[in-house]
Amino acid sequence: MTIFKVFLASIPSLAGFFAHQEETRLLWPPVFLGFGSALYFSLYSEPSPTLTVSAWVAIIPLIFWTRRLYRIKSESEIRYLIFLLVLAIIGIALGFSLSQIRSHIAGTPMIEKETRLVKIEATLAHMEDQGGKKGKQILLEDLAIEKWTPDQTPKSVRLTARTKMDEGIEVGDRISLLAKLSPPAQPVMPGTYDYARHFYFEGIGGLGFAVSRIYLVEHRESIIPKLDKVRQNVSKVIKENTSGPSQGIVVALMTGERAAIDDQDWQALRASGLAHIISISGLHVAMVAAPVFFIVRFFLSMISALALRFDIKKISAFVALIVCSAYVGFVVPSVPTTRALLMTGVALIAIMLDRSPFSLRLIGFSAILVLVISPESIWSASFQMSFAAVTALVAVAEWMRPIWLKQNRDAGWIKKIMLYLSGAILTSFVASLATAPFVWYHFQQMASYSVLGNMLAMPLSGIIIMPMMLISYVLIPFGIAGYSLQMMTIGVDWLLEVARFVQDLPGALITGEMSPPAFLYLCSLSGLIFILFKGKWKFISLPFLAFALIFLMIEKTPDILISQTGKIIMVKDGQTSWVSTIRKERFIRNQWLQHLGIATQNPFPKEGQVILTTQDKITCDQSLCRIIAAGTKISFGESYDALQKDCDWADILVTSKWLGKKFCPHAKVMDAGFFRKYGAAQITRENSRSLPRIETARDYRGWRPWSYNPRNY
Repeated sequence: MTIFKVFLASIPSLAGFFAHQEETRLLWPPVFLGFGSALYFSLYSEPSPTLTVSAWVAIIPLIFWTRRLYRIKSESEIRYLIFLLVLAIIGIALGFSLSQIRSHIAGTPMIEKETRLVKIEATLAHMEDQGGKKGKQILLEDLAIEKWTPDQTPKSVRLTARTKMDEGIEVGDRISLLAKLSPPAQPVMPGTYDYARHFYFEGIGGLGFAVSRIYLVEHRESIIPKLDKVRQNVSKVIKENTSGPSQGIVVALMTGERAAIDDQDWQALRASGLAHIISISGLHVAMVAAPVFFIVRFFLSMISALALRFDIKKISAFVALIVCSAYVGFVVPSVPTTRALLMTGVALIAIMLDRSPFSLRLIGFSAILVLVISPESIWSASFQMSFAAVTALVAVAEWMRPIWLKQNRDAGWIKKIMLYLSGAILTSFVASLATAPFVWYHFQQMASYSVLGNMLAMPLSGIIIMPMMLISYVLIPFGIAGYSLQMMTIGVDWLLEVARFVQDLPGALITGEMSPPAFLYLCSLSGLIFILFKGKWKFISLPFLAFALIFLMIEKTPDILISQTGKIIMVKDGQTSWVSTIRKERFIRNQWLQHLGIATQNPFPKEGQVILTTQDKITCDQSLCRIIAAGTKISFGESYDALQKDCDWADILVTSKWLGKKFCPHAKVMDAGFFRKYGAAQITRENSRSLPRIETARDYRGWRPWSYNPRNY
């Protein structure tokens, strides 16, 4: 009863608070829409469509009731609060339902286990040269796999092909080959990125590699293959006129094909905070739109008959939109490029409608469009980082506009240069600060000098690289793009020099351990409150930020990791680690090191014993290894006899072989069947008094359409 009285007493204050936020109320719908999408993807099992429909049956009357409440909200404070609450519920329910519908429409059949050699006949949907001896990456659609039923066959598969192929094979042709297929990769450890979910929504149900020559079955003509052929011709022209490590980056910027970029260049770009310049994003689309807009407007202004009769600003925005759409349509299609076009397109349409293109409401509208079309984007790093950066930049621009206008009034050229440099520094700082929590959560690293790197690199991108790219597009059909491509290559070379210079600075890249989801949620909530709330209420965000940092500091990383195949096991030992082998599953081991914030790894002894800093032990012989760590005794090996002898000693038996549930009733058996069903595993001990906590990838993935459900265990 007392709680109820307190609630009633607080109603006027709550109503007054929300009334004060009336100006930003239209910015919250995409937040609730995104929350609904995130809620759907965080579920352990797929919700019943019947349950969702039943929920909407209950919500629809609320919509009509909300309309009535809106008309009388001023008459009652509690009615006003109920009105806002119902709107939030509707937004969350809509985001949830759209995600469920999108998942159902995707409906990608996923390969459940690694196959033997299979004969495939399919349509070549895309082909990309990976450079060097890496071969080609091909995407196959409209598959016909020998002895597979249609419901078993994926919509598409992605293969690596290092084998020869018939002359004249082009995208769109019908081809045949022998290949070995496997399921899309599971998370490398519990709670990390789910590659299978990404491929599910891309329509890719399996990965693999070609083992035979690729034969041409039938040559076909269509619009999409012609576009891909043009893309390949552009890549060919680029390679004929450029050389060196910058070649792969030029190809990536002009065609969207990034497979040929050198790994060391990628690392330098990440360490300097410049990786976003290579990934086609809103920045690139905006840098295409801006010069087109201003050039078209400049030339139209010189034609007095047009300038006096028509609104040339709107015409210029329309032309810029067409060019941006052509650019995004030409590069290799992806969700981030489509999202970039949506964001830039909304800004250009705003100019056509005499609205400001730099508005939080427009960003909110763009977010709604993205979440309606592609609700799975809510969990992607590119979506989170792009909207965080743009929202923060626009918010700061709105706050700084009066000061900026005042300082620019009657400013001399020296002052204008200083203001430009100050603006560049502020822009880089705000974007880096806004994206820092997302970079740390997804990649466990932070570029210390990203502001410096972006200050040095952005002029190169804006003055040389992007303009030369646009000029090259125009000149390539005439066969005279050599000079523009070479100038673009020079700009990219300088960009790489900047990246390497920043990378070599002391402490350029700060790395750490993986953070809990609560850290990301609280940081996001804190940022939204600080940007969207008005007045002193902004500072409500500070407690959420403080709690996020507390969760980050108290998070305990796992002590032992086991791969999803059971073939490798890693034991953490302070700032280093011990791994069963350094010859297998390199990608997984590197991911483990990144997530644990560890730089080095040592192999288990072939025969002998290693004593860890915690006085735990790893003892190996020819048959198996015994691990005593995290309060757990583990036997790891491939020998049935040795594992059977250790049955009474060990708490856990780990092997990539099939043992069966009854192999050892006294210990937990992690065998091939276990890993096929549950995926990668980790063991964590909070303290010396607590029991070790065993978690699997399945504990986080649940049983969803993209996490296949093996029938044999």
